[in-house]
Amino acid sequence: MQQVEVETWVESALAGSSCTAEDLTGTSDHWRLRVSWNGFEGMSLLQQHRRVMDIMRPRMEGGGDGAVHAVEIHTKIEE
Repeated sequence: MQQVEVETWVESALAGSSCTAEDLTGTSDHWRLRVSWNGFEGMSLLQQHRRVMDIMRPRMEGGGDGAVHAVEIHTKIEE
């Protein structure tokens, strides 16, 4: 999975969000995601991260096609 694919995948699922993906290992399967979205308003940090993981799960090993092995998530409420 390429950077633009990851960003598009998340941004498509969270309308109005902004996602920046960083390949942590150079193997395109370990990603740091920085997701900013006003829809996180009122959610706990755990709920925010679960929301992003629900989006990524179909691409993850054991729960999907295996294109993604690991995800580090940073969320922010858009201002």
